[in-house]
Amino acid sequence: MRSAKGMYDTQRAHDAQQVNRSLYLLFEDITYSVRKGILTKERTKLLSDLNGDFRPGELTAIMGLSGSGKSTLMDILAGFTTTSVSGRIMVNGRQRNMSEFRKLSAYIMQDDKLQPLLTVQEAMLIAADLKLGLDHYEKLQKIDEILVAMSLDESRYTLTGELSGGQRKRLAIALELINNPPVMFFDEPTSGLDSVTSKQCLALLKQLAQEGRTIICTIHQPSATLFNMLDHLYVIADGNCVYTGSTYNLVPYLSSIGLHCPTHYYPVDFLMEICNGDYGPHVSKLVESIENGRCDIWRSKKDFHLKSNDIINLEQLGPKRLYSYEIEFKHTPYYTANSWRQFCILVKRNAIKLFRNKVLTLSRISMHFAIALIIGILYFRIGQDAAFVLDNFNLSYFNIMFLMYSAFSPTMLMFPLELPIIVREHFNRWYKLRSYYLANKLTDFLLQLIITSIYSIIVYYMSDQINESRRLGLYMLMCFLVSLVAQTAGLIVGSGLKVQNSAIFGPFTMMFFIMFSGFFVHAKDVHPYLNWLFHLSFLKYAFEGVLIAIYGYDRAKLKCSADYCHFAIPEKFLIEFDMKHVNYWHNMTVLILFSITLDIVAYIILNIRIKKHT
Repeated sequence: MRSAKGMYDTQRAHDAQQVNRSLYLLFEDITYSVRKGILTKERTKLLSDLNGDFRPGELTAIMGLSGSGKSTLMDILAGFTTTSVSGRIMVNGRQRNMSEFRKLSAYIMQDDKLQPLLTVQEAMLIAADLKLGLDHYEKLQKIDEILVAMSLDESRYTLTGELSGGQRKRLAIALELINNPPVMFFDEPTSGLDSVTSKQCLALLKQLAQEGRTIICTIHQPSATLFNMLDHLYVIADGNCVYTGSTYNLVPYLSSIGLHCPTHYYPVDFLMEICNGDYGPHVSKLVESIENGRCDIWRSKKDFHLKSNDIINLEQLGPKRLYSYEIEFKHTPYYTANSWRQFCILVKRNAIKLFRNKVLTLSRISMHFAIALIIGILYFRIGQDAAFVLDNFNLSYFNIMFLMYSAFSPTMLMFPLELPIIVREHFNRWYKLRSYYLANKLTDFLLQLIITSIYSIIVYYMSDQINESRRLGLYMLMCFLVSLVAQTAGLIVGSGLKVQNSAIFGPFTMMFFIMFSGFFVHAKDVHPYLNWLFHLSFLKYAFEGVLIAIYGYDRAKLKCSADYCHFAIPEKFLIEFDMKHVNYWHNMTVLILFSITLDIVAYIILNIRIKKHT
């Protein structure tokens, strides 16, 4: 991997300030607890009065067994977890202001979820558009510098979904380096990588630290090669700190309390076995010896080269730093791009994804086209024959059901896959949630309009409904509105549940609307106490609206191809099914209100889901 040194040639004039802009992160008595269950107030402590400090110029690794609390501590320090946390977190000697700190930090999560249908260059350019206030040429120049430094230059026109694991890790880092944050958090950066790629990844993080950043990562159990690359080690066991110091001081530290690492034995394995209790209950002794992270005597005392010509003693940095990050960033907006610009950039990204995702887009279009042809053949030329009024009644209901499920299911299943990307990008201040939501709605709105129109027009004419442009327009509008409401309902389910749960429980959420749609049971036939339930079903309003578009508005008597046609007069049909006094525009208004209400609910659920992580 090429060196990241000199990554920002355009900023060399500001190198003299780099040390001053470095951030010293200190935490004291960090405690975090969670409830044991939903119905109990008892809480379980995951972290207990942890202390420590992470410094610029050092590659710091938080280590521990599975379930020890290392990822929890990382989330708290990054600001990813903020509730049920007590203790103090200081930045350069001042109490951390979360809003200001978020402007300075970036969190690269373990699941390097990226937009698979964007090229590396496109992903970088969108990140630059959202995070930088430079002109287009300056953005391209910065992107070129970062891609070269990350060894991604030759892959700039490769789709991110086709990148290797190591390349995806480097791209995830490159996307956050766009605005050059002084603090970067990495959750398990080497997970899923082979030994060579893991070494390259850690070497990159070390180089980023040597440029003056505070680099903090969690790592499960590194190899000896990776272990020796670390500058600072912070080990957690059962929510307590059992070691904080340099890697080469680990063995002397253990020996100082009577735990002698066998010759030629890997120190990390020995420490993890101690934490696991293989040699007896020594964890409390370790916690007491290191004072739960307060003891600083095992820290590295060497100086770090933060720049090519400057050496700084990190013991003198911390609270004595002259440059205040609060002053620099106090008047900096939380988001670089305004809401309108965010919306436009995200619409552009969605359009690229839509046109590039030929399988999903074309399959949805072709599916609607194919089903329309099949239904058109099955119900061929029945629309104006009074002998087939009941068949037309069934056809209308099938159309509503098909459009409802074809809009509901893809959104319900696809959105949970997008959620990790939203969490990462929103947490790292790419955009406001409402900008993303509106851009996503606009893209889906246009696609849904196209496929609904294709289906409605084909079925309408093949089934030989009355050839009046007004009725066709009303018919298509009602079909489109029901698909829009169903799509938003799918978004609610997808936002609130995981993919597997959505697939199981999602269809059941539609059963209520189906039962009270007026097709299987008519409102006039049920007990008066249950009648109000029909007014909660959006399918009822859509179904009535479609039938009014076809048979309402004083439609003339139908022709009859049989000896007797009971519903030759359309008004008689509407009276029979209790739709005589249905007002099309009232139903349309109700559906619009349904759509708006469900959109608000979907946004609130999405916001709650995101805030759980941010």
